[in-house]
Amino acid sequence: MPSQLTDYRKISTALIATVFNESKNINDFLESYKRQSILAQELIIVDAFSEDGTDLLIEEFGRRNPHLRIRLFRKKSNRSQARNFAVNQTKADYLVFTDAGCVLDWLWLEELLKKLILSQKKVIGGFFGGIVHSELEEAIVPYFLQLPKNVSEKNFIPTTRSLLIEKKFWQEMGGLNESLKLSEDYQLMLRIKKRKIPIAFAKKAIVYWEPPHSFMAFIQKISSFARSDVEAGIIRPKVLLIFARYLFFLILLLNFNLIYFLGLFFIYMMWSIYKNKHNCPRSWYLLPILQVSSDFVVMVASLLTMPKFNSRAL
Repeated sequence: MPSQLTDYRKISTALIATVFNESKNINDFLESYKRQSILAQELIIVDAFSEDGTDLLIEEFGRRNPHLRIRLFRKKSNRSQARNFAVNQTKADYLVFTDAGCVLDWLWLEELLKKLILSQKKVIGGFFGGIVHSELEEAIVPYFLQLPKNVSEKNFIPTTRSLLIEKKFWQEMGGLNESLKLSEDYQLMLRIKKRKIPIAFAKKAIVYWEPPHSFMAFIQKISSFARSDVEAGIIRPKVLLIFARYLFFLILLLNFNLIYFLGLFFIYMMWSIYKNKHNCPRSWYLLPILQVSSDFVVMVASLLTMPKFNSRAL
């Protein structure tokens, strides 16, 4: 981190986002970027040949707002390939990443840059919030976002939904693993932590994200993340805990300890409510259903994907 950087408004940045069939969300994203208290030097968007007119909406928005310096590329690629490609298109010193399906708080980029100056770190992770329209969506959010009560600078793991990183360091790390369609940013963070590179946490740099809108969409997303983790060579501790938990339940059943099984399972259901009730005041009663459903989906998806486990990916 160059010591001469003392004014966040003078830092050279490029904001990078990837899109595919985001016509329903892209205008909200672009408008939220337009309202930022400070803008990046350029906004680079890589479109994987959307079929719903997303690219046309971006082009029109760019024509109406030339000061945003939107650069649109079309490239058939997954997210890892698209983001690496976008990095190679900019001369900016710092890279800022988010998802086009998000809405940016108006101080998001400013807060990331302020944290960069204060921390003198190469990697700054921003925070997240959920945009919910129903009780189900409210209950789903804790399964995908790290929430304020459970997060600290020591345990926070950034994602490319809200991230600022020095370009030179990104290149030293080799960027994202282009063979991965999902979990690519988590794998990058694990590689960074493995090298003991400190990561700063900008809690006030918030992007807002829409969770899956239906139960089936929730199940599909949980399954896709579980599969992608295994393919990326990642076995999360919480996944091992899920297997251990249900193995214990199975042992109780096989030994006909039905009373103990029912008692412990009831406690588990109460715990699933307790840990997230403060985040789900309207939908807490849905939490046990989502907990058990996600548990089984994670276990089944992980086991089915084990033949593709890549222990060398990290």
